[in-house]
Amino acid sequence: MKTLLGVLLALVFLTTIVRGDVVTLKNGDRITGTMVTIKGGNLELKSDVLGVLTIPLAKVATFSAEKPAAVIVKGEKPLQGELQLESSGDWRVTANGKPQTVSASSVEAIMPEESYNKLVDHTAKPWQDWKGAASLGYSLQNGDQRAKTFSTTVAATRERPASPIFSRHWRTSYGLTALFATASQAGVSVTSNTLSTNLRQDYVFAPSDFLFGLAQVDHIGAQGLYLRQTYGGGFGHDLIRSSRTLFSVLGGATFVHEKFFSGDYTQSADALVGEKLGMQLTKIVRLDHTLNFYPNLSNTGQYRFDTATTLSVKLSGRLSANAGVVDFYLSNPAAGSRKNNIAFTTGLGYSF
Repeated sequence: MKTLLGVLLALVFLTTIVRGDVVTLKNGDRITGTMVTIKGGNLELKSDVLGVLTIPLAKVATFSAEKPAAVIVKGEKPLQGELQLESSGDWRVTANGKPQTVSASSVEAIMPEESYNKLVDHTAKPWQDWKGAASLGYSLQNGDQRAKTFSTTVAATRERPASPIFSRHWRTSYGLTALFATASQAGVSVTSNTLSTNLRQDYVFAPSDFLFGLAQVDHIGAQGLYLRQTYGGGFGHDLIRSSRTLFSVLGGATFVHEKFFSGDYTQSADALVGEKLGMQLTKIVRLDHTLNFYPNLSNTGQYRFDTATTLSVKLSGRLSANAGVVDFYLSNPAAGSRKNNIAFTTGLGYSF
């Protein structure tokens, strides 16, 4: 009796420890864990002991999922049900007791049904799902000349959560650069303020391609520019998109209205050519760079550009130390004003 009881307890124990998604490799090894996703010929499995594993499907003999899975098929409605890998390399999905074989070549991705439903049903409020960083900088100089400089930048993007499956979606980007500088000597005070803010709405219709519309407002005291309004749109493409690097290029056309402190104003149609780079150089060091070039189509030979480069070093948690350079160039500023408005900034940043 005791022997029988011991055998039953052992069976219960073994049943408990092998629960989960089971992978049997062609060399006979067996791994138990939780499927994260299957995509690109690889099975990503999370094991309590080994961590997250990436296993080539070519090395897998059998695989069965404990919980229902969602199979995303090219050009068809996703299938949901119990999942099992057949000896042919194709997938068998069983829903309501009815099995269906799906060709491996037609599968875009496979993931747990629960994870898929969360992605599909995800809806965010306007203030949610924003990711980016904000920084503040201040400098004070006392001597023959007294100077104060305050700078702040904000860069944020709102996009649907990262997903192993692609669906067309909207992406919103917002940027703000503000530089306020005052210098005084012998009772004479000079103020130079720069404010630039922009909003861009992208429609991502393919994994690396998007259409965009933008609006930007600039105030640049050093160029005698009281207010510039820019509205336009065009096409963009992600040349590099990886876990550490995003490099995008874009091109389009804009309509520009400028008003200067002198009272003069101009209107023009400008082309737009730009690029944006975000690169995680190391675990704590990140580089961000943008460049937008606007050739004037109404008055050929005139042009402007704006560029910003920031190097940030993570200090702790969400806090970082930043150093950057910002440049606004205008080939036809107001009389007596400078063409180039360049500033070097340092400060503390906060990531969100």
